[in-house]
Amino acid sequence: MSERKLSGGSGKKKWVLGGIIALLVVLGGVYVGGYFIAGNQIPAKAEVEGVAIGGLSPAQAEEKLRAELGPEYAKPITMAATDGSVIEIPPLENGFVLDYEQAITDAGGGFSWNPVDIINVFNGGGPVELPKLVDQAAVKRAVEGQSDKFVTEAENATLAYVDGAIARTDSVNATRLDTDATTTAVVEAFETRELEIEPVLSESEPAVTTQKVDQAVDTFAGPAISGPVTITAGDGSFQVTPEQIAQVTTLAFDESGTFSHSIDGELLMELTEEARTEGLDLADAKDASYTLSGGTMTVVPATDGGTVEPEAVVAALDEALVKEGEARTAAVEIVPLPADFTTAEAEAAKPKEVIGEFTTNYPHAAYRNTNLGRAAATVNGSVLLPGDVFSLNDTLGPRTAENGYTDGYVINGGVLVRESGGGISQAATTLYNAGFFAGLEDVEHKPHSLYFSRYPAGREATIYYGSIDMKFRNDTQNPIYIQGYVNKSSSGSRGSITFKIWGTKEWDRIVSTELVRSDYYNGETRTVTSADCEPQAAIQGFTVTWSRLFYKGGEVAKKEDYRWKYSAGDQIVCG
Repeated sequence: MSERKLSGGSGKKKWVLGGIIALLVVLGGVYVGGYFIAGNQIPAKAEVEGVAIGGLSPAQAEEKLRAELGPEYAKPITMAATDGSVIEIPPLENGFVLDYEQAITDAGGGFSWNPVDIINVFNGGGPVELPKLVDQAAVKRAVEGQSDKFVTEAENATLAYVDGAIARTDSVNATRLDTDATTTAVVEAFETRELEIEPVLSESEPAVTTQKVDQAVDTFAGPAISGPVTITAGDGSFQVTPEQIAQVTTLAFDESGTFSHSIDGELLMELTEEARTEGLDLADAKDASYTLSGGTMTVVPATDGGTVEPEAVVAALDEALVKEGEARTAAVEIVPLPADFTTAEAEAAKPKEVIGEFTTNYPHAAYRNTNLGRAAATVNGSVLLPGDVFSLNDTLGPRTAENGYTDGYVINGGVLVRESGGGISQAATTLYNAGFFAGLEDVEHKPHSLYFSRYPAGREATIYYGSIDMKFRNDTQNPIYIQGYVNKSSSGSRGSITFKIWGTKEWDRIVSTELVRSDYYNGETRTVTSADCEPQAAIQGFTVTWSRLFYKGGEVAKKEDYRWKYSAGDQIVCG
């Protein structure tokens, strides 16, 4: 009985063991079948990022994925550059790779002994992501290649006074592309299929920022022109207006962005000259001079004046600029202003004698009496210290009716025409010759274009206000005094104009050589139909040469040669 029980149990065990073996064979077959199924066909429900690939072979699935997903991932990732352009980075050309094979494997396709993959096959598969491989170095190179499109240079904020008001601009930060951060953004955009990203920029401030300009405006530029500044001196005062303050004050920032200002003292004194003169009642220093009466030279005493130093005015203005209200006041001292040519100096160097003189005559004409008389009176009493230059144009000023002149004849284009101040060239010629024989340095003179017999040929001078002048320099060691006067003409008698130069002789005598004429020629006959035509006789042209000789110790110590060619004057017939 015991033996029967043992035999029965053994059979049952064999049966169980056989069942297990059979099951394992079946499962193994299924497992092997799953392996071969996956290797030839994708699970039915498999899809990669929305693209269904179930039932396809791995090769077919890859082809479909490339066709449908490839173009989407090939689209360039864009970002706006600071210069307004759009930068494109094609990802599949710059370090990004789509792993289609892995996507198919993840979806259950391809031969695999992995139990998870086998189970996935029998479950029908499901959605999976398309793996992306990224070469970070390649992506960074692509980003760096576009970095110059994102460069913005820094611009300093500016501050200045323009037309009496504050003018300013804001600063602009420098920008550079942060290539590391932008590379990361490009990678993330590729993975999330975003086609537009914001570039990551780094910024740096310029030396002069908007905030620094704000501070300069608040602490100085604004307060400085908030109202006038009163400058006092002695019992007087004058004001510097906000507009003048803006004109003379320069606002600046140095390379480090430090603010400063400066005041143009010369311009400040120029702009406030009238206000200073009226408000401070300062007298100008007046040099000693001379007056001639009855052949006696008398010294006109010098007078000292007073002034305020430009440096002191600038310092006073600067002190009050940032103050408010009544506090915008500062004081300066009045300093003596001595005359340059003192009374004692004038007495010691008093002109002793006539060192040069000349007289020319003129036919009777009312305009000559008027114009030459006015010129002689204006020049009379002029004093030139050693080194001074005399200008006849500057001394006479414009020859207008307001200045006492009347119409007379002048040469214009080789023709005599009437203009205000006509005839003044005779004063220029007479004074030129007085200076010539006084031995003074010839600075500027020009003979007439046509010759007139009342003048010494060549040794004469024309003058025209604003273009032609007659100048000489006092190159002696002492002051000179110019005396001028006219003897007016009358009906039937000629007039004359005389200039005498008083000084101290430095040469024994000064003479002119003979005025030698040569190369004569004639002009033409012309008919003029204008209403202001004046008939004119023909005037012969020629060349003249001469020399100025300076004698000392009985010998010629210095010689100056001259030459001039006169034009031929056409005969003018009024049509």
